[in-house]
Amino acid sequence: MPDRILNHLCDYALQLSYRDLPKEVIRRTKDIVLDTVGCALGGAESPPAKIARAAASEITSASLSTVLVSSRKTSPDLAAFANGVMIRYLDFNDTYTGSITCHPSDLLAPVLAVVDTRNGNGKDVILGAVLGYEVLCGLIDAGSEERGRSWDQSTYGLIAAAVLAAKLFGHTKEQMANAISLAVSSHISLGQVRRGQISHWKGCALANASRNAVFCAMLAAKGMTGPEEAFEGKAGFLNSTGIRFEIRPFADSTDTYRIMKARLKAFPSGYFSQSAIEAMLELRTQIPDLADIKEIRLQTFPAGYEVMGSGEANWQPQTRESADHSLPFVMAVALMEGNLQIRHYDEMYYKRSDVRALMQKIKVRVGEEPVAAWPELPLNIVDVEMTSGKIFSTKVAYHLGHFKRWMSDDEQERKFRSLAESLLPKTQIDDLLACLRRLEEVDQISELISLTVAPHLAT
Repeated sequence: MPDRILNHLCDYALQLSYRDLPKEVIRRTKDIVLDTVGCALGGAESPPAKIARAAASEITSASLSTVLVSSRKTSPDLAAFANGVMIRYLDFNDTYTGSITCHPSDLLAPVLAVVDTRNGNGKDVILGAVLGYEVLCGLIDAGSEERGRSWDQSTYGLIAAAVLAAKLFGHTKEQMANAISLAVSSHISLGQVRRGQISHWKGCALANASRNAVFCAMLAAKGMTGPEEAFEGKAGFLNSTGIRFEIRPFADSTDTYRIMKARLKAFPSGYFSQSAIEAMLELRTQIPDLADIKEIRLQTFPAGYEVMGSGEANWQPQTRESADHSLPFVMAVALMEGNLQIRHYDEMYYKRSDVRALMQKIKVRVGEEPVAAWPELPLNIVDVEMTSGKIFSTKVAYHLGHFKRWMSDDEQERKFRSLAESLLPKTQIDDLLACLRRLEEVDQISELISLTVAPHLAT
């Protein structure tokens, strides 16, 4: 196998086993699986999720994998897509920061789809999740893009999804190499997915990458071959995309597993806003009258400024997806409402005149201190100047959910219940939480999937 990157990915994936995983990594993985399933339940009634489930339900002859929430059976690749859309849509699932930012728990969608079709267990899910995080986050740590290029995070996620799907299908090294090769030589995503007035596809791009990856793994199992030098060939991935990867070692100890540096979200909004929202809530108690605010000044880091604070769509959001990627919108709502919840993305909020008026008082710029702290810390510094001249100031770095300020079991459960309560009865939520907490003991993952089925959506 002449391609070094293909060799590197396959060798690591094939040697990794559940028994190698430290207890702390298993516990953290279970926390993240719980959080991710909650996000899927919360996003289950979104328009893209309904579309994805409808598409999956049209394929019944294969009857191989079960879609979360609806109990419908479909092909593993479409199950990966439908599950992935539900997980991602609310922008409430976890984040990892490196050369770019990604949402690695998106990869639980292909993990569940493949493990279910193989009649696998909870340990298989944990292993697949850890492997997916390690590959995706490892590639992001090792990657760099040529100036002027902009590829979506799902371009990296595609590679990880192909690796974990091949691993969980039980592929040989040759089959795994072909699965990865088929995926990367045929399916990449543009950075425009997350620019301008943002569409449904922002929450679907990595779900689609997972669908393609699972399909390629299925083809490779039947003998389909891909180009031998998919990464390093003259017209391969590296030369075509302008992305470069250093070959770095993957994890082999608790401290080095990248899943241990994933960050949960306390609010359903773009990651760069998490600490800004906390800052606004902290200052809210000090401001006697919002009408007396003259100006709100936010110092942030370049990624936050570019994605959530510099474009026209950030100041005039026309879609739900643009609103959750708008620093001025989420800051204004948090200050006005005392929280930021899913209901605040109804059109009546992001087009409301008083919300828009407060947004216009917000100024966003890149600050030296946030630049120095990023990417370890998403530091946001807020100054609120009143018409009297008085200034209220605060800064938040370790937002709730950061790996150095991890959510407690109770905090995780409150988030999960808030996402599930509109779909599932309380006793079912109790049973699902208990199942997620003992994930490594679950003999068949179908037990967990069945507990996600909403009574009104069951077939």
